[in-house]
Amino acid sequence: MRSLQPEHAARWYEDKVRRFGFDHRGLGFRNKSSQDKRFEALLSLGDFAGRRVLDVGCGFGDFLAFLVERDVHPLYTGLDVCEPMIERCEERFPAGAGRFLAGDVLDHEPDQPYDYVVASGLFGLDSPGVRERIVPTLERMFAWSRIGLAVNFLSARYDRQVDGRIYVEPAKAIEAAFALTPAVRLEHNYLPNDFTMYLYKTPAWTGREARTT
Repeated sequence: MRSLQPEHAARWYEDKVRRFGFDHRGLGFRNKSSQDKRFEALLSLGDFAGRRVLDVGCGFGDFLAFLVERDVHPLYTGLDVCEPMIERCEERFPAGAGRFLAGDVLDHEPDQPYDYVVASGLFGLDSPGVRERIVPTLERMFAWSRIGLAVNFLSARYDRQVDGRIYVEPAKAIEAAFALTPAVRLEHNYLPNDFTMYLYKTPAWTGREARTT
């Protein structure tokens, strides 16, 4: 039976939006700088310019805005379980800047291939069944990417953990990643409480990258 976690998460974020509006606090981030550092970590996945990019748990489309501010213009799709956030994205961005879809990542069926898939803050909120969703979600997101996936987690190595959040042991996360590909990288040096994992379809040691269509 499908966990109630997506509905729980949607309600949690809807409440944040009502309380704080359309900024980083509505997404559960303490400050914008920590959000930006997570986005900067995602950038090292690869060159997103002109690539098909899927942003899972896109929130208000802040990662797209982050890219555009740096003159990086992907073929962007944002997916989020919280419909008010998708509505906000559609209001925020001009037609043609990207497309935005409401839905659960475990139900989503892509209608096109993506070069890169990213997910920032997707697994931060603790709720029933969420830990059981992590590995299936990684499997799906990686399968959708032609080149690679970048995903971040709150780190279990952090010594000031906050109630209501999920902290993931980096060693266990990288084990799950190695079950999908030998080409894995992990960064744990940009924030004390966060790490980003990078999974690639083609190992760098082969000297080849997946062709674009």
